[in-house]
Amino acid sequence: MELYFGSLKGLNTDIKPHNLVTFNIPDLGVKFKAPFPAEDMALDYASLLTLLEFVEINPQLFTNRALELYSNNSELVDQIENKQVNRTELIPFLKKALHYRSKLNYSLNWTPGTNGEQQL
Repeated sequence: MELYFGSLKGLNTDIKPHNLVTFNIPDLGVKFKAPFPAEDMALDYASLLTLLEFVEINPQLFTNRALELYSNNSELVDQIENKQVNRTELIPFLKKALHYRSKLNYSLNWTPGTNGEQQL
């Protein structure tokens, strides 16, 4: 099953600019967007961890299905694949993503975005 995640940064609203975590599971018709206060890589990690938490709390939807996660953030994919980050503040996010990987056995892949943005 293909699962997509990403983030949208600096969206302007009538109130103030904000960032969103997003994920999309086309096979289930699930689309999720929520404001989140993080920025940069932490925002993309938050999107990944939000998706993985959704998978964990809804096991009946994912039983006997291979989980193929896709992100347009190649740096995040590289960090998880190589099990190392370039900034110490990202270590807790990486550890959590790797913990979920051992539990859920997901694959993580890079996909190019449209003009640098993932359309979710």
